Amino acid sequence: MTSVIRQKSPSVRAKKIAFTSTKYFFLVLFSIFFVFPIYALVINSFMPDIQFQGGKSLWPTTFYFGAYLEIFTAAYVKYFFNTILVCVLNVGGVCFGSALTAYALAKLDFFGKNVLFACIMGIVLLPSTVLSIPLLIIYKNWFNWGGTLYPLWVPMWLGGGTMNIFLVRQFMRGIPNSYNEAASLDGATSFQIFWMIVLPLVKPILIYLAVTGFIGNWNDFQGPLMYVADAENNWTLSLALYYEYGINSGAADKNLPNSQMAVGVMMMIPCIVLFGFFQKQIMEGISAVGVKG
Repeated sequence: MTSVIRQKSPSVRAKKIAFTSTKYFFLVLFSIFFVFPIYALVINSFMPDIQFQGGKSLWPTTFYFGAYLEIFTAAYVKYFFNTILVCVLNVGGVCFGSALTAYALAKLDFFGKNVLFACIMGIVLLPSTVLSIPLLIIYKNWFNWGGTLYPLWVPMWLGGGTMNIFLVRQFMRGIPNSYNEAASLDGATSFQIFWMIVLPLVKPILIYLAVTGFIGNWNDFQGPLMYVADAENNWTLSLALYYEYGINSGAADKNLPNSQMAVGVMMMIPCIVLFGFFQKQIMEGISAVGVKG
């Protein structure tokens, strides 16, 4: 029996090696497939203008930084400030608004709570495109917010978003009610319990919402296009780059591939850095929602 096992072990080992090699081969192949567009984006941004006249290339003859230098102008400092302002205000609104709303739905008892939560979740069934026209009419005609940045961040302070409320509520349901009861016996108000006890405990999911919210608003194009397209002083980076470097910009020097690629790299860097820095917190937030939900 022992000799039979010894005879079969090399075969089993060979199959295991073959399986592992095949697995890593396809993993590397898929990685190249997804990473190559990013490689092309970065490499083309450093190619000189004259190199594009000679055909396609995968490596620059000389590294040219002029495409990046032309982005940093006085106007783009203003666009960058507008984008940062919208992102920061959105992150604050998402975290505070969704946490406060979720706290009421998860920890407070009031008439119609379940019906209210069902109505909130029903909004998920409505496509965002369907809501775009009514929101545009409300913000521009009723509130007179056309050409301002208010429509891009004020709504987030009034609830924080449907899915954000759902995620934080699911997280809060895992917090024992004994914490609230003990604080109430000590004379703490509902807001004090929320601010001093519940809010620190939901930090992982709030970090997740903050990072994803920042990245989403940094890359947002539809919102600025709807509300501030006619007000150049309030353009965000995504909108400014579309008008300045898009295919319809009309400027031949800005339509060169290296300029367009450089713009793409500059838009991509903050998102990559932010995700890389908070990757652990994001994963913890996602896993915590799955466990506590």
